[in-house]
Amino acid sequence: MQCISYSTILNTNFDTGPAIHLVNLIPSSASLAMASVPLVQAILSRASLPIETVALAVCILDSLDSRFARRWRLTCPLLSDYFSPTSKRHTLPAAPIMPQRQQLHIDSVNPEIIILAALVIAVKFTEDPQDASQYYCKVWGRGMWSHQQLNATERCIMENLNYRIMPLCEDDCLTDAMVDMQLAAQQQPDWELNEYMPMDSDEESDDGANISHYMPSHSRSKTLGSGSAVLGLGLSLTPVDTPTAEVNHATTPQPSGLCNDYFNHYQAQDN
Repeated sequence: MQCISYSTILNTNFDTGPAIHLVNLIPSSASLAMASVPLVQAILSRASLPIETVALAVCILDSLDSRFARRWRLTCPLLSDYFSPTSKRHTLPAAPIMPQRQQLHIDSVNPEIIILAALVIAVKFTEDPQDASQYYCKVWGRGMWSHQQLNATERCIMENLNYRIMPLCEDDCLTDAMVDMQLAAQQQPDWELNEYMPMDSDEESDDGANISHYMPSHSRSKTLGSGSAVLGLGLSLTPVDTPTAEVNHATTPQPSGLCNDYFNHYQAQDN
């Protein structure tokens, strides 16, 4: 299979297809925050990965079951490096905690980190680089997330897949993912006119009897499926995990509404 980098894909008519499809695969119950297609596209452009590696990330996200969202919401650290206190000695006492910091919630963590983690897992599996998590957060994520957040997200994904990535590397699986990314690009006009609505990551039951028979695969049903997005995957979230505000079905903002500070952008929308 010939390797084609994502930078080459950017020069084709399918430049937004991978980003749209990846956003579509974020589990809808993982976060109420809106995922940004342009942000994911920027991450892909900075990473400049072979399209096969991006396809593997698609297969990884497509194989997550309904347990992932709850696990991630409970274990992902809330603070990014932007809010982390300095570790230098002989410094002045830390400033009082700001109201913004006191109100942090899991939905304040940009959900695109799930895509970033899938890309990192894919590149580690295919290329075995020696880069630390800080590199991916700084270079690919532009410091939007901390390495603790990335590590926790990677761990949740790997545990959910039972550390089985090899079945996702089958040619048929990767080919289906690449075809779906191309087909997702055909939705670009609708995405530009209307807000994009991701589908649920998985409709699987949480029945433990099925765990031993679970085999990760690419179902090709997330971007191309019909129906509207719904909140939740049958999870019984605790009151802490379940926001009380009514959720709009559209989960991806239009590009014109983006700003550099995504946290403040989402906070401004709530006001």
